[in-house]
Amino acid sequence: MNSDVTILILAALLAVIMQIPAWLKIRRLGLRVKQRDAEVLSLQDDLRALCAGAAGVGGHVERMEQQLRRLAERQDQLDLRDPVSQSYGHAIRLVQKGASVDELMSECGLVRGEAELLMRLHRLNS
Repeated sequence: MNSDVTILILAALLAVIMQIPAWLKIRRLGLRVKQRDAEVLSLQDDLRALCAGAAGVGGHVERMEQQLRRLAERQDQLDLRDPVSQSYGHAIRLVQKGASVDELMSECGLVRGEAELLMRLHRLNS
């Protein structure tokens, strides 16, 4: 019986020894999983930071678009008040009604070159 017990102990010991490489591999895989988990957490933090930054940029773009619209509206208002712009607008309307270069010069205070240019532009658009 002694030999039976010895054989059983040796067989059990051999089974344990044969499992050591598998246990080592499981341990290495466990360490890899922990490393990957840490990498995933780090990437999640990076992604959160990027999303927060993108939201900030979106707000900045929206504010810039609002400012651009306000500036465009203000420019339009200033253009309406500009006497030079008004005289050119009046001259263009006269050209469209068939006015001559001399009429443009006398009514709008344009020099001959400006009046001729408006006439040429009108002919191109007609």
